[in-house]
Amino acid sequence: MNFKLLVTLLLLALVSACGHLDSDRATPNPDAKTTSNLPPLDDGDSGDDTDKIVLSDAELEAADAAPSTDGAAHGDLFDRMRAGFAMPELDSKYVREYERWDATHPTYLKNLFVRATPFLYHIVEEIEKRGLPMELALLPAVESAYKPEAVSRSRAGGLWQFVPATGREFGLHDTWWYDGRRDAIASTRAALDYLEQLNRMFEGDWFLTLAAYNAGPGTVRRAIKRHRPQHKAVYKNLNLRSETRRYVPKLLALRNIVQNPKKYKVSLPKIASKPYFEVLELPGQIDLNHFAEQTQIDRDLLRHLNAGFKRWATAPDGPHRILVPIGDGDMITRAETAIASAPAIRFQNHRVRRGDTLSGIARQYGVSVASLRKANHLKNNMIRADRDLVVPVRGELAALSTASSQTELVHQVQRGDTLWSIARRYNVQIRELLDWNNFARNQILQLNQTILIRPSLN
Repeated sequence: MNFKLLVTLLLLALVSACGHLDSDRATPNPDAKTTSNLPPLDDGDSGDDTDKIVLSDAELEAADAAPSTDGAAHGDLFDRMRAGFAMPELDSKYVREYERWDATHPTYLKNLFVRATPFLYHIVEEIEKRGLPMELALLPAVESAYKPEAVSRSRAGGLWQFVPATGREFGLHDTWWYDGRRDAIASTRAALDYLEQLNRMFEGDWFLTLAAYNAGPGTVRRAIKRHRPQHKAVYKNLNLRSETRRYVPKLLALRNIVQNPKKYKVSLPKIASKPYFEVLELPGQIDLNHFAEQTQIDRDLLRHLNAGFKRWATAPDGPHRILVPIGDGDMITRAETAIASAPAIRFQNHRVRRGDTLSGIARQYGVSVASLRKANHLKNNMIRADRDLVVPVRGELAALSTASSQTELVHQVQRGDTLWSIARRYNVQIRELLDWNNFARNQILQLNQTILIRPSLN
């Protein structure tokens, strides 16, 4: 055989094989008949692979700290949820496809609900208080896989995946210290407020309500307007984008499996129907690491339960509360002691304005230029507008230099930096950089942008 012809045939075969491999990895067409690889979540909101959930150390610690399900006094939280399911069935091929997907991925389901354990009881309680359908307790599974640190490509964040604008509308503010969207208590309140508002807007139709939560009320109203008067304005008849057409079926498929796991040959983990955490009121801002040390609570677990706090301390302007796993009386005593003995926070944030100089900022706060440079890892006195500086208040950097270096660093993006190179430099994981900085997975870095680094706290 001609040598050139042989090479050509081999190349064609290789290209064909590569094309086949790529198509196997690709997310299936949502309208295709074959959906065996159909993932249960949207476009990466949870930050996990489509076919698995990898539990973090904090989530494993949370599972270990979960209340026991022994005894009949409390029962199983899933039984309580089943009693509150109230949404109708939906005749949809997508429901059946997602049921099959969930039923054939038992490890995914198990880890999903292990991750849900710290927050699910609180969500169920709040839904019951409002008399809402209990299916809503499963909505964070679709939105974030119950991960309060989750950030989507569209910058939605938290358990309930609020975009910044909608979050602000419902009282979830994002500051240098605190992001309310990542706060389990605040975001659950806001999400249920929003869902109730949408449900009134769509006259009690929960399928339209959920579609509006996913796509926005304006999108759903326009779809209804286009649809009338041909048919009744029902969810499955509307011309909505693919993601929204699949959104309600994802939730209902999970509801159906929780409702009757035996039917789908699925075993769900036991979750006690009693509180996982309790809320401790704080007199003001406290150092989270000091609190963890004094209470003997795992630092990663403490940060996970209080994911709304973005720094090493609670926010100076509140909320002045902290969530801790329910323990014995000794733990509460230790917590009260930790709060009473907490040292004053000696760092604060300064947003650089046009015209600011490092020496001027140092004079403003009564600190040295050298301490500012050390606290912010600056090589020189050059600063740019709109960046945040950590200020060691009244020159007390020396007292905290060791502790602060173990808890939080600030990296200023240089030309050529990537998330990969920064992670390698500080010996951390890329996913940790994403979580610490509230970044999306496709985050584009800007020159002189500040990146928060938290080295090992143990």
